[in-house]
Amino acid sequence: MRIAHISDVHLGYRAYARLTPEGVNQREDDVFGAFERVLVDVTGRNVDLIVIAGDMFHTVRPSNLVIQKTFRLFSRFRRKYDTPIVIVGGNHDTPKSTDAGCILDLFPDAFEHVYVRHHGYEGLGFDGLGCRVYCLPYFALHERNTQVRPAEGGGVNVLALHGTVRGVAYGMHDPVQLDPGELYFDEWNYIAVGHYHIRTEIAPNCFYSGATEYTSTNIWEEARGPSKGYLIYDSEGPEVEVHGTPGLREVHDLAPLAAEDLCGEEIMGAIETQLAGLNGLQDRIVRVVVDGIPRSIQRDLDWGRLRELKSQAMHLELALRPPARAGQAAADGVAGSSRPLEVEWREFAEALEGLPRGIDPKRLSALGSQYLAKAAEEEAKL
Repeated sequence: MRIAHISDVHLGYRAYARLTPEGVNQREDDVFGAFERVLVDVTGRNVDLIVIAGDMFHTVRPSNLVIQKTFRLFSRFRRKYDTPIVIVGGNHDTPKSTDAGCILDLFPDAFEHVYVRHHGYEGLGFDGLGCRVYCLPYFALHERNTQVRPAEGGGVNVLALHGTVRGVAYGMHDPVQLDPGELYFDEWNYIAVGHYHIRTEIAPNCFYSGATEYTSTNIWEEARGPSKGYLIYDSEGPEVEVHGTPGLREVHDLAPLAAEDLCGEEIMGAIETQLAGLNGLQDRIVRVVVDGIPRSIQRDLDWGRLRELKSQAMHLELALRPPARAGQAAADGVAGSSRPLEVEWREFAEALEGLPRGIDPKRLSALGSQYLAKAAEEEAKL
């Protein structure tokens, strides 16, 4: 049998200020369009079962527009195909409390052959396919009171889970994680994992499929990884096929530029040269990183030209990183010396402890640095 493994769709995700002609956030529209194209692509690949391994929605309470568009898409899908769909609850689309109500519960009532599990570890039998899917949602990780193993018997056994497998995904700080040994790889035909947005092989029969679009808090890390898309497990091989998201918007994290000993004009020239290598900015999401640029030089950049370049792209982010040290005197702590605010902030943020669950100090540091760069841009306009 053939099983499509999709995860981390994040319908309702929004970013940047661009709007479609209909007034919808452009990135929200991109993400929905990506999921729609993936479903269309899946239907042409003769699959017997679709597994969505968590985070179909970006928030617990999606907007009315997102709900409407999602249900219309599923309605169109159901009119043509009766392929069973299993949806596992993720950390983004599932309330912590079972009595809060979950948007995912609407699907089995509205559509035939759609199965949802968002709390508790449970197996679903598909006798006509000779398959059993065991669901381990995100909020069931800490509740599980049994080993994550299939019941004895023949057929194809699949585990669908949403969570962090310890030692596999960089930067994941979930309080509850699974050790690889807890997954008993040899007892499963396939393990479909969601939560980490970069496609990653954990074992020959166990994968993070990655997200269908760029929707994490650090899309630049995603841009340096494998392409977005989904996987198909074929039990006859057995083998795992990789399929990209059709028509995906391009995201580029360009190599950092070294600004040491360069003046503002020279840095602008380097930025222009780097962007020219993309053969146009239209519809693209791009980050330009400039390392080692003092705040005094930041003011010398041609901000009018930078705003012009930003207007050409879907999104152009300029990350200005000051020198790590403001001279050896500052490094040695000599009285009267000063260190750049950006350096002080980075060291402060990355040393924070006891942050709320899901907040990564390094990501917090990067976000603060972005705001400081924007403040420098505003300062230069004065």
